[in-house]
Amino acid sequence: MLLFAVFIFGQPTAIITVSVSNIELNGSRIFVGLYDNESSFKLKSGAVDSVIIVPKEENLEVSLKNIFWGNYAVAVFQDINNNGVLDSKTLNIPVEPVGISNYPANGSATPPSFKKAQFQLRGDTLISIPLVLIKKN
Repeated sequence: MLLFAVFIFGQPTAIITVSVSNIELNGSRIFVGLYDNESSFKLKSGAVDSVIIVPKEENLEVSLKNIFWGNYAVAVFQDINNNGVLDSKTLNIPVEPVGISNYPANGSATPPSFKKAQFQLRGDTLISIPLVLIKKN
């Protein structure tokens, strides 16, 4: 048992700083989720770490600390109506502002896979994510 604990606690960790921009200042919450696999990323549940914050400015930075080195993806959304979920309409297209790591801020309705959204964490990392409102194609 002691050997297992040394192995787990001996793994290198880092800080992921998520810089979120294009925030609407209306008292609504920003949800930031960190995912380490395709299934949790698709379902937007089972995040490795998450933060919920009410922004006071149009840009904010959130730090996720003590994250083990590995491959991750970040998903962010602004809960405009404060109901605690990302609302969507037909074809599961979000109707609230969203942002995903390594995903262009062009408002495309095609969500990326975990593989396309992932980044490799091997030290303290800054991820910039602008929020966009998805447009129907």
